[in-house]
Amino acid sequence: MANNDLVFIPSFLKIERFDKRTPVVYDTFAEVEAKLAELPGVPYVLIAAVRDYQPELRLVKNSKATLVVSFDCNFKQLDQHVFLVDGEKFDRFSLEYILDFINITIDLYNKILENAQIGISLSVEKDPNALYGQILTFLRKATNAEAGTLYLMNEEHDKIFFVSSQNSRLGSKVFEKREIPFNKRSFVGYVCDKGETLNIPDAYKIPEDAPYTFNSDLDKKLNYRTVSIITVPMQTASGEVLGAVQLINKLDSNSQEPVPFSDFDTIMLKSLSTLAAVSVDNNNLLLETEKLLNNMIISSVKAIEQRDPITKGHSIRVAAYTMAILKRALQNPKIHGLYNVNKNTVKVAETAALLHDFGKVGVREKLLMKQHRFYPEELETMKWRIKYALVFMEDGSEDKAVAEEFLSKLDSLDMPRPHDENETHLIEKAARILVNANGEKIEIVTAEELSYLSIPRGTLTSQERSDMEKHVLYSYELLNSIDWPLSLKAVPNVAASHHEKLDGSGYPFHKKADELGIIERILAIADIYDALTAKDRPYKKAISPEIASGILKKEVDDGKLDPVLFEIFAADREAIDSEVAEKTR
Repeated sequence: MANNDLVFIPSFLKIERFDKRTPVVYDTFAEVEAKLAELPGVPYVLIAAVRDYQPELRLVKNSKATLVVSFDCNFKQLDQHVFLVDGEKFDRFSLEYILDFINITIDLYNKILENAQIGISLSVEKDPNALYGQILTFLRKATNAEAGTLYLMNEEHDKIFFVSSQNSRLGSKVFEKREIPFNKRSFVGYVCDKGETLNIPDAYKIPEDAPYTFNSDLDKKLNYRTVSIITVPMQTASGEVLGAVQLINKLDSNSQEPVPFSDFDTIMLKSLSTLAAVSVDNNNLLLETEKLLNNMIISSVKAIEQRDPITKGHSIRVAAYTMAILKRALQNPKIHGLYNVNKNTVKVAETAALLHDFGKVGVREKLLMKQHRFYPEELETMKWRIKYALVFMEDGSEDKAVAEEFLSKLDSLDMPRPHDENETHLIEKAARILVNANGEKIEIVTAEELSYLSIPRGTLTSQERSDMEKHVLYSYELLNSIDWPLSLKAVPNVAASHHEKLDGSGYPFHKKADELGIIERILAIADIYDALTAKDRPYKKAISPEIASGILKKEVDDGKLDPVLFEIFAADREAIDSEVAEKTR
C-alpha cells in the first residue's frame, strides 16, 4: 500500500487530510464508484462504517485493504485485507499508523505467497536455463534488486560457471555463459569457498584488509555503477555449496536509487537460495537419471543389433525418422484436434522408437541371422544327401539329369529372390524324385526343404515369419516388466504397436484406427520406409526413396497407414532423409 494509493474515508469521521496521504472524502458509496470510474485500475483503500460494510461488495473485494469502523471493539483482522478498528480511538494520526501497519502486513503476506509460489515453480521446472532464469527473477523481485547473476560450481568444486544474468538497466544480452576463474578473493569465490553470505552496502568502500575485493572493470566497460551488492551461497540441506546468487543495487521504492540490502533481505535470500539449491540439485539429479536411462536404452539397442547385425542401425534410424516426422507434424495445423498430443509425446516417441525391436532378444539367433532360404548347415546336409543319392541313380536317366542340374543350381536357388519359370519347373521335378538306395528311400527334396524353396520373398517361411513376428509380443512383455516413470508409461504399448495398421490387418493385437495414436502411426511409416530403403539387408536390394514412398502411398490408399502424417512425411521427404543421415552417420 504505497502513499499514493487512494484512501476513501467517510465524511462523518471528520478527517480531511493526512501528513503523508490525501484522503478522498465521501458520503455514499456511489461517490466512491464515480471516482474510481474516473481512475480505472488505481489501487485504493476503503474505510467503511459497520452499517455500510458487506463482504460481498465489489468495492470491498477490489480494495487493497478495507478498514471497518465500529465502536467498543478491539483491532481485529476479519479477512485477508479487511480489518476492524474502534472509531473512538480513530483520528488522523492513528489512521496513518494503522495504514502503515496494514501496508507492512500486506507486503509480508504477499511475500509469503510469492515465496510459496517460488517453491512450487522451482519444483516443477525441468529446463535448466528456464530454472536459472526463474531463480534470478524471483530473488530480484523479492529484494527489488536491479541486477543479478547466478553462478554454479562443477562437481569437483574447482571451477565456477557464469550461467545466467539479468540487469533491468542494461538488459541481459550483454552477458554470455562462460567459465570464470575460481578466485577466492572475488565475492563469488569467497562465498562459494566459505559458504557465507556477503552483504556489501557500497562496493567501492570495502576495507583494504577485507579478504575479498571488488573488480570494477565491468562497471567501467558497461558505464555502470555498482553500489549495494549481496552474494548468497546456494547451499543444499546437507551443506554442499552448488554455486552462488549475486544481486546488485537494491532500489529504493520511491527514489529508485541504490540502497543497501537489509537484514530481512539477507534472511529471505538465504532461505530462497537454499530452496533454489535444492531445485538445482534435484534438476541435476533428474538430468543425470535421464542421461543414464538414455544411455541404457542406446546400449540395449546396440546389444540387440549384436544379435541381429543384418538390421544394424535400423532402430537408431527409425527413431530419427520418427522424431523428424513428429517434429513437422507438431508444427502442422492439419493435425490440431486430430490426435491426442501431450507434454510427454516427444519423449515417449523417441524412447518407443529406439526400443521398438527390443523383443528380438527373445527370437532365436539362428532365425535373426538367416540370410538365405536355407540355414547353412541344412543346405550342406541337402547337398551331401543328393550326392549320395546320385550314386544309386541310373546313368543317362532323366531323374539323374534333373538331380545333377538341381545340385549345380542349388546355391543360386538358395538366394532370397523370386525364381524364374525354369527354376520353378526344376524344383517341381526334383521334388518328385525318390531314389532307392539299398532299400532306403531317399528324397531329393524333402517337404521342409520344399517349403524353403517356395518362399515367395525374403528368407523366411510362413512359420518362421510367424516366429519372427512374435518379437513384437516379446517387446511388449519385456518393456512392460520395467517400472517406467509416469511420463514414459505408454512406451511398452506404443513400441509394440509399430506393425499395427489402421484397418486392423496389422499385428500382434490387430488394433484399429481408434486405438492408434500419433506416435504409433508415425512409427509404422518410419519402420516400413527404413526397412525398404536400408542398404544393409543381404536378402534384398535397397529400394529407392521414390519407390519406397510409392509403396507407402499404396498402403495409405488401402487404408492401412495414416494419410495426413504420410502427406507431412512425403512433402518434406528429402529434407527428412538428409536430417536422418546427418544424425545417424
